[in-house]
Amino acid sequence: MKVSARIALLSMAVTTTFGTMMAAPAVKPLAVAFPNTDALLVQWVVTLSSLFILPTLFLSGPLGRRFNRKTILITALILYLIGGVGPAFMHSFNMILVCRAILGLSIGLISPTFNSLIAENFHGNERSRMNGLQTSINGIGGAIFLSIGGFIASLGWRDVFMTYFYAVVLLLVVVIFLPKFPPLQVSQSLTKSSEKMPKFFFAVAIAGGFHTMLFALLPTNLSLFIANNGIGSVASAGYLIAFSLIGVFIGGLSVTRLTGAFKKKLVPIVLGLMAGGFILISSAHSEWTVALSVFMIGLAEGVLFPLSFIKTSEVVPKLILTTGISLLLACVYICQFLSPLFVRGLEVLLHSQSTRDVFMAVAIALVVAAVAFLVAGRRNKSRSTAPSALDNL
Repeated sequence: MKVSARIALLSMAVTTTFGTMMAAPAVKPLAVAFPNTDALLVQWVVTLSSLFILPTLFLSGPLGRRFNRKTILITALILYLIGGVGPAFMHSFNMILVCRAILGLSIGLISPTFNSLIAENFHGNERSRMNGLQTSINGIGGAIFLSIGGFIASLGWRDVFMTYFYAVVLLLVVVIFLPKFPPLQVSQSLTKSSEKMPKFFFAVAIAGGFHTMLFALLPTNLSLFIANNGIGSVASAGYLIAFSLIGVFIGGLSVTRLTGAFKKKLVPIVLGLMAGGFILISSAHSEWTVALSVFMIGLAEGVLFPLSFIKTSEVVPKLILTTGISLLLACVYICQFLSPLFVRGLEVLLHSQSTRDVFMAVAIALVVAAVAFLVAGRRNKSRSTAPSALDNL
């Protein structure tokens, strides 16, 4: 594949996780502009798109067998522009949510289409590198635009949604540089019924959704957290979320080397890093402490996110790989949507309205998960060495 085509393909990465997060700096100004709207609904401005990704997520497979993938991406990017910029011109909160739903439908077409193209056209270390680059581009793109968004949010919430006009550049890149990948062959789709999804994949998909939901606690809660605790201004929310995405960028670039260096110990180490970030933010009283904590959480997510796709590509048969990627993304986006409900549930469970308590509870859960992962890894290792020890007797 030509370098220009690779760039066009990787540029789609900024529309996925980043596409929903761009509205994060607008959460506090929207709460002020619509004082009679429930705080949970205001948070859904960030996460509602994740729910509406699901219908088109599973349509992408059948559409990919009827239309060339370039046409699908162009159509989806046009919808992305409408749903992204639309809220800037709305005067009703319900219509803002409708636009966010349209944004979700567009991402549901873009995400599995470009991810399946990566899986089909790259293999081995090159595939791992492309998945890492995809996560890194998402991170650095988000850091740049959320920094701008944080500043723009101080001018007004409508201006935050105007930043979605960046998708015009992506549209031009796809039109000019991306080749017309032909529709998937019908013969391939007919043979899919003979392939079964491995049980281990479902564990990968659930874990992928879980760590994405924890990372989504930042864009949905950070703006209100720093404002309620007197840590920073509205503009600070954009800068601080950008710090987390710089961590995602570095983590994504490092995933291939880290996997080779730490192997099966990498996941518990990264879970411990994320737990440390949540412990730090739960006791933070300054912007720099928050910046360090969100960077740690972002660094962990930057490693975990591509690992989910790498492991999916390894365990799912090629003929049903697109379906596997769609299921993984479904778990990711469902959990993103559930993130505000997860926080509300923890508040009820803890009998506390403090976000600090929620962050500490998440940190404890991550520590438990890391320890459980280490114990399970040691048990599997002892089982695999037991037969060889018996053979030596």
